[in-house]
Amino acid sequence: MKSLSNRSDLQQYGWRMGRSHEPRGVDLWVPYDRTCGVFGVQGSGKTLDLLTPALLPHPGAALVTLTKPEDLYLTLRARQAPAESGGPPRPIAVLDPYGLAPGLPELVFDPIAGCADPEVAERRAAAFAAGTVQAASEGQGDTAARFYATEATKVLQGFFHAAALTDRNLEHVLGWVAQPRAAREPENILASHPHAAPYWDGLLRDALNGGNAETASNTATTVQQAMKLFFQPKYRARCVPGPGRPATDVNAVIAAGGTLYLLGRDDRMLSAAPLMTAVAEFVLDAAKDLGMASPHGRLCPPLLAVLDELPSIAPIPTLKQRMANERALGVSFIYASQTLRQMVIQYGEDEAWALFGLTNVIAVFGRGKDMKLYEELSRLIGDIRVERITRSSGGRGGSSRSRSSEDVPVLKPAAMRQIPAKRALIVADEAPPIIAALSRCVDGPAGQALLKQQQAVRATVEQARPATADIARTTEEAITWSRINGLSPTHDRASGDYGDESRTW
Repeated sequence: MKSLSNRSDLQQYGWRMGRSHEPRGVDLWVPYDRTCGVFGVQGSGKTLDLLTPALLPHPGAALVTLTKPEDLYLTLRARQAPAESGGPPRPIAVLDPYGLAPGLPELVFDPIAGCADPEVAERRAAAFAAGTVQAASEGQGDTAARFYATEATKVLQGFFHAAALTDRNLEHVLGWVAQPRAAREPENILASHPHAAPYWDGLLRDALNGGNAETASNTATTVQQAMKLFFQPKYRARCVPGPGRPATDVNAVIAAGGTLYLLGRDDRMLSAAPLMTAVAEFVLDAAKDLGMASPHGRLCPPLLAVLDELPSIAPIPTLKQRMANERALGVSFIYASQTLRQMVIQYGEDEAWALFGLTNVIAVFGRGKDMKLYEELSRLIGDIRVERITRSSGGRGGSSRSRSSEDVPVLKPAAMRQIPAKRALIVADEAPPIIAALSRCVDGPAGQALLKQQQAVRATVEQARPATADIARTTEEAITWSRINGLSPTHDRASGDYGDESRTW
């Protein structure tokens, strides 16, 4: 992290974090080739005080994960503004499977596209499977959830590859996923197709039918969990291509400095994390390829990945490798989590601490209770030698003085919880620890203008929001159809007499 005083044109080199409060005196800038990890509980201010201020003025393309439509509304107009005066508006695309923000430009993604390439199929399958770990870990344990995610990857990569080789679509894959252990078609395709990856038929067969019955059953369940969102027709229709809805040209959005939003929610019953993770990987791969193909050997300006609620919304399995390698290609990362424990659940103890170790800049907000993180940071910051002089007095006017010294932590773990609002502890590379004063993006005249833009986008969304479905009417229509077609038992509703219900359908 660099401390710079001249703000002119600095945004081409990095993003402004805030200003040093202790010690006082300088603006704090994070170069794009440095990764940043942000830890703060809900309500601590990490989105308004750090993530959004980093995103708003960024001159290049951006990938943003978020859970609150209000945060999307807050930044959308600013991110659509032309990068240069008089230039065209920058494109926006929103992946919104839950329909939280209708009426905005959609991000449409085809999970099967490109999977004729075995590498693409494997990476996409791994991304979908990684999204199951957070939801499954509570019931199975972290290690078991990650094991079954690995097994599910073998199945999904086979399904995706077989579908792409034979011009099948997501509907065909969902038919296989509904009964994965009974699906013979994908295995036969992988065994007989001349362009199929060698041995993948064996990997698929072993994952679903090898070993004991419990392992195979849990693998099949994990496969279904990875694709569960698509079994809801309305969610599937919002995300995948259809008549008049081609897949989003992600390369064009990135090249035009646009913003790709992934709007999800932490929903354990019907998690979008597998889809969000796969799309995030797809976008980051596109950015990497564009950077490699650029005459500069990197994206200029870089793509900024602002990954809020990383472990629960889009737990990118390749994040550690990307942080280490792709910053040289013009891909910059800011990830955020409420606690370090969430990272451990998702990635495992060793992987989570490796991610932590590779992160150049750590920003920690107050109000939390993550003592493991606080203790690690306290040790990382180190101790200071404090000298003490002790005076004692004895009888008859006698006195003595002794001198001693001891090492005490520069910042105790308990003190980190008490960091006030609009402040954060910054631990960056070889720099000494800093308490940063952050700028809340909705404060001041600029903040008021931003709130007006947020209100305008909110109004647009509300106008596009469809009427709430009448469940009673939908149920009545279904029952009427069933009666006409002989699928309902005959009964008298008034008397409650259901007659003969022993009939077979």
